[in-house]
Amino acid sequence: MIKRTLRAALAALLLATGASAQAAFPDRPVHIIVSNPPGGPVDVMLRVLAARLGQQWNQPVVVENRPGASGIISTSALLKAPADGYTLGMVVASTVTIVPFAVDKLPFDTQKDLQPIALVARTPFLFIVAADSPLRSWSDFVAASKQRSLTMGSFSIGTAFHLVWEQTARHAGIQALYVPSSSSGKTQSDLLGGQLDVALDAPSSAKGLIDSGRVRALAITSPQRFAGLPGTPTLAESGLPGYAPQPWIGLMAPAGVPADRALQIQQAVARVLAEPAMKAQMETLGMIPIGGTAEELARTIAADRAEMEPLIKSLGIKLQ
Repeated sequence: MIKRTLRAALAALLLATGASAQAAFPDRPVHIIVSNPPGGPVDVMLRVLAARLGQQWNQPVVVENRPGASGIISTSALLKAPADGYTLGMVVASTVTIVPFAVDKLPFDTQKDLQPIALVARTPFLFIVAADSPLRSWSDFVAASKQRSLTMGSFSIGTAFHLVWEQTARHAGIQALYVPSSSSGKTQSDLLGGQLDVALDAPSSAKGLIDSGRVRALAITSPQRFAGLPGTPTLAESGLPGYAPQPWIGLMAPAGVPADRALQIQQAVARVLAEPAMKAQMETLGMIPIGGTAEELARTIAADRAEMEPLIKSLGIKLQ
């Protein structure tokens, strides 16, 4: 009887100790690796999020920028870390939905080696024209593309911008020559200079030109009107019902993080993203906060990969 009592007490103590250890996460600094360089919208958003998570957890949350090679460098660095939740990656959609089909050989398997943690945000894009353009609406763009040769400018071949354009062109039946550029500034300059008919840009970089009246937005790719540009119609409103191509940003980890710890991280992220101040900050960065679960992120990745793989193969895109 005494032995059984002692065993029961020991088991209770072990359970209590385990629960206490779990509740203590994190008990040291957490690192978040990102493929974007310092200063851009994703980096700014992450630093604000990291600061708020640090306040919640009472531990530093350190941002590490590892730009280059379409996310391969940052992902490789992430996968060298233990699967304990103390090293995470802020991953943009293209790293796991475009790069695997456009690079001949990756040093990792994005489906097996990465574990979804949280769907952080969506990033809608804008179709814009110069203020003096004869294209006044999305339907004007569609109609004009069937009557004359048009040019569409945005970022480099194989980027999310390029693939969103190719998706949209197929959905809408638009014909236009895609003109890749190394930066948003160069694309905007070419648009204002008359070298481009239309451009695809991010709200964060185009809003200033829109507000100043130098460019006009034809449509935005979000499913509902974007709060930062409420006067801009969605593609769904413009004749493409149910169509809203929006790249995403997600938090991921090396595969193997315990489910309870992954859930704890996701819930902390969701709490921050629900804060009014965070929502306002992300709006200025051209992002829509989501705070979705690991399961939502996994479903999103699967759906995007199913659409991107045949598209990338049909276009013959190869990234170096």
